[in-house]
Amino acid sequence: MNSRHVYQGYAFTDVSTRTEDGRYRARVAIVSLDGTRTRSQRFIDLDIYRTQEEALDRLTAAAKRWIESETDKDRLSRPTNSPDFQ
Repeated sequence: MNSRHVYQGYAFTDVSTRTEDGRYRARVAIVSLDGTRTRSQRFIDLDIYRTQEEALDRLTAAAKRWIESETDKDRLSRPTNSPDFQ
């Protein structure tokens, strides 16, 4: 699988695996970069799905939700003209 996506300054990669019975265990790796070095990493294990497409849909939604929650917490990720920054 190993498809890579960029969303709101984070990169996330599908690291799902196929199970012995042909289903897919959805997993995602999320990386925040600061210039050229890694600032943080997060790995999320999700459920098992019948198809690769279902696993990818689920991990994409989970990654985006996690990224959005992190940018809400990280005051430095907001533009300096943001009302919450002051």
